[in-house]
Amino acid sequence: MLDDIAMPSNHGGLVFPLDMFRPTMLAAALAEGLIAQARNILDAKLELIRHPEIQLVLARIVGSVIEDDPAKFWRQNIELGIIASQVLPRQLFVYWVDGEPTPRQGFIVAQRGQVLASQDATADDLPPEATEADWPVAQLLMQLQLENHELANGFAGGPRVELALIDTEGDDRELLMTLIGQQPGQPEADAEAHAHAEAPAQAEAQAQAADPRQPKRMSAEDDRKRRAAEHQAELDARQAKAQSIHADLPYLVDALGVVVAPKQAELADTDILSPYVVSKLDGDMPRGLPRELQDQLQGKRVDLAVPVEFLSEVFVSDGPLSKPAFEAQAQPRELGSHSVKILEVLAPRLGRGSFIRRERAGVFVSRTPDMPLPEALIIALLDAQA
Repeated sequence: MLDDIAMPSNHGGLVFPLDMFRPTMLAAALAEGLIAQARNILDAKLELIRHPEIQLVLARIVGSVIEDDPAKFWRQNIELGIIASQVLPRQLFVYWVDGEPTPRQGFIVAQRGQVLASQDATADDLPPEATEADWPVAQLLMQLQLENHELANGFAGGPRVELALIDTEGDDRELLMTLIGQQPGQPEADAEAHAHAEAPAQAEAQAQAADPRQPKRMSAEDDRKRRAAEHQAELDARQAKAQSIHADLPYLVDALGVVVAPKQAELADTDILSPYVVSKLDGDMPRGLPRELQDQLQGKRVDLAVPVEFLSEVFVSDGPLSKPAFEAQAQPRELGSHSVKILEVLAPRLGRGSFIRRERAGVFVSRTPDMPLPEALIIALLDAQA
């Protein structure tokens, strides 16, 4: 039960694989993001701590700008993570954990300035039978092969560097070598080779939990082979899922065009779903739709409707949608004989649309609330979640 969960203390920050990057550029980018908000960063510093065993880095901002509430800071400033993702070569995770007075956890996954996934939850967002493992950051830790206390304790015992945000001068090579765990003065080529050789085997959100019997470290060659095999397996799985969706694609034709409801698809499946968001069809239709509809739908819309499990999968102006924000901003509406609430939202990498909720069931439609909505399709998707 949720009442039995011992929530960790208030903390938050950025987590990313240790790779060749410029710490001073990361600090400068974060500083610029805060200055753009007219925030006081005179005493602010960027801490970079490498995990003592594996090649993951925790980045934290310390100083009065945090206002002694790092969880709230990172939850309300997720754009800093998006900015940071433009500096770093691979994915990063912005996370927040708040234990008191209202437990709340969440994270976003960002890469190259794009939000790839997100979760945010309070106790009200989780089912009554939820356990500690059902919280968003607990799931993230499983993917990153980390223990809860390791993150909460700030990778205690690992190499650490510090940069002032107001003056980000420093020697990037020496800073990076310190994080790698080598003494300054070693040739830069050796340091780069070491960083790549010790790069984490799996740190992306799609990683699978590691076998606890296996050591966390592995050789560079084994790491390369495993990542290549996992990448190919992921590509094969995505292709199989796309083919399954194309083979059996429910749809509804209306005055604006067509709305599809891909089976077994999630909002995060943007690589599969994005072809079904077309403001004006010109030419071939997306795969899975009958060819005989092509002439009829020229110049019209192609839209999608997909179930949404977590509110935080969609965004509002100030970040991932939360239950309080939805309750405050959503408008009641009748769809046929059903009472729902509806709110205009942003689906990452898919665009603006409507989030429709009935009790705990939710659906995203790539049409804004002022447009005609496919009522029968929405109700069917809501009913399927009941």
